[in-house]
Amino acid sequence: MAQRKTGTRNAPGNAPRKKNGTGCLIWLVALLVTLLLFVFNWERIRSTLESTGFIDAVGGLDDPATGPGKGDGSLDPGSRPDEKPEAKPSVKPGDKPSAKPEAAAPPVAAPADTPAAPVTPVTPGPETAKPGSAKPGSAKPGASGAVAPPVASPMELVKSTRVAVLYFIRVDDDGVISRHEVKRTVGASDSPMTDALDALMAGPNADELNRGFISLIPADTRLLSAQVRGSTAYLNFNEAFMYNRYGIEGYAGQLKQIVYTATGYSTVKDVQILIEGQKRDYLGGDGVYIGKPLSRASF
Repeated sequence: MAQRKTGTRNAPGNAPRKKNGTGCLIWLVALLVTLLLFVFNWERIRSTLESTGFIDAVGGLDDPATGPGKGDGSLDPGSRPDEKPEAKPSVKPGDKPSAKPEAAAPPVAAPADTPAAPVTPVTPGPETAKPGSAKPGSAKPGASGAVAPPVASPMELVKSTRVAVLYFIRVDDDGVISRHEVKRTVGASDSPMTDALDALMAGPNADELNRGFISLIPADTRLLSAQVRGSTAYLNFNEAFMYNRYGIEGYAGQLKQIVYTATGYSTVKDVQILIEGQKRDYLGGDGVYIGKPLSRASF
């Protein structure tokens, strides 16, 4: 009787165990099928998630190559939990601080948009030692100080120029060529005659042109050198002086301008014309004879 009761009590308990095992097996099969479907359709699922913007909202399905925190689910380097904060130097009891807190503070920099004013060191010297003791013109070149450079006096400015007497040509209505004297202020140097001749070859200025004055000296003429030996001025011109488009009258006119301007100085009586350092017999082929010194009486 004891064995029969025991058999009848255990028999009903076997049925639930069979049912539970069958249910777990079904769930496992369903999970495997779902995983297989998920693996095989991953690209389609991925493209669908990207097109709907779900990946950007969640931020967890990008490739690892896109950077930390976007594809591999990792955190930003600045927020990793395993990253330790920067260790601060600890001060042990008995250690002396290397510097006072006030000395360790960095200096306050001026604003970037405010340029610093240049500081010019002033070296006291004989010129700047006592206020009011500096004399005009006593400042040395390159020395830094409060002494201003001397200002040229009106007399010194007058000495830098001089009045020269030049000779230009005027052609009258009836074609007559006449010589005219013109006074002009020119730059001053150690060679007054050269200054006057250079101004002459530059041609008449605007005021002189308005008065009807012209120059018959060829435009490309240059004075190469000028020397006075005794009472004769040796004037060396370039080759352009040899060619005048106005013919014989043009050659005579240009020689008059040169000779009269040069002999305006008391030390010069006549002029020897040279072309490129050489004497020529005639100016312009068979033009005017220039083989000897020319004076005002030659015309």
